[in-house]
Amino acid sequence: MKNIVLAFLFSPLFLFSQNGNLNFNQTQDKEFCKKYKNYSEFSSYFSKDGLLINIGDTLILGKAFKKKDKYLFKDKFRYVAKGKAKGNTTEDFNFLEHTLKSSYVIVKNIFVTHSDDDSYRLWTNRREMPLYVSIYVMNPELGSKSASFLSKVAKTSKYTVLDIEKAFEFGEVLNPNQPLSRSEAILKLKESKDLLELGLIEQAAYETLRKKLTPIIMKN
Repeated sequence: MKNIVLAFLFSPLFLFSQNGNLNFNQTQDKEFCKKYKNYSEFSSYFSKDGLLINIGDTLILGKAFKKKDKYLFKDKFRYVAKGKAKGNTTEDFNFLEHTLKSSYVIVKNIFVTHSDDDSYRLWTNRREMPLYVSIYVMNPELGSKSASFLSKVAKTSKYTVLDIEKAFEFGEVLNPNQPLSRSEAILKLKESKDLLELGLIEQAAYETLRKKLTPIIMKN
C-alpha cells in the first residue's frame, strides 16, 4: 500500500496537474491573478465573447493582421508564433508565415502569463497584474504527423497563439462568437432584404433579424 501511495505522489500526472477552468473575468481580477505564476496551465478557457476552449478542441487560424489588403511574401502573423513561445518579449519569437491562414489547429495546452503592459503600471505588484491567455496548438496537416514528406522536413506543426483575446480581436484566430462589426451587420441586413424580396424568407424572419442588427448598425 505504501508503494502505491508513493507511486501516485511522484507520478507525472500529480506533478504537472492543471488548474481547471478559467474565464476572462478571472484574468482581470487582482485577487485571482496573484494566485498564479507565469505559465500556470488550465484545462479550459471561457473567452470574453463567450467561446469555451477546451484542450483537444479545434481552432481555425484567420488572416495575419495587416492594415493593407495586399500581403508581401515576408509578412507574418502578429499573435501566432512557431513552436513553444513563452515570455512577454516578442523580439526573439519566430512568427508564423501569413500563407498558413485558414489552417485547422488542435489545442494542446492553455497557459497564462502576467501582463507587462504599461497601462497597468499603477498595479505595483507584478503578481496582481492581469493574465493574458496563450494557447499551444498543433497543426495535424504539417510536421511529423503529416503524410507529406515535404511537410515533415520544411514546416513545423506546433504554434503558440500569444494572447488569444488579441488574436480574436485582430482576426488571426477565428471566433464564431465574436459580435458583428457595423459594416458586417449592414451587409447581413442587405442580404436578408434581398432574400425577402425574392420570396426566399418570410417577413417575420426579416423583422427579427432587423431588430437584432439595428443596435449594432446605429452604434457609433
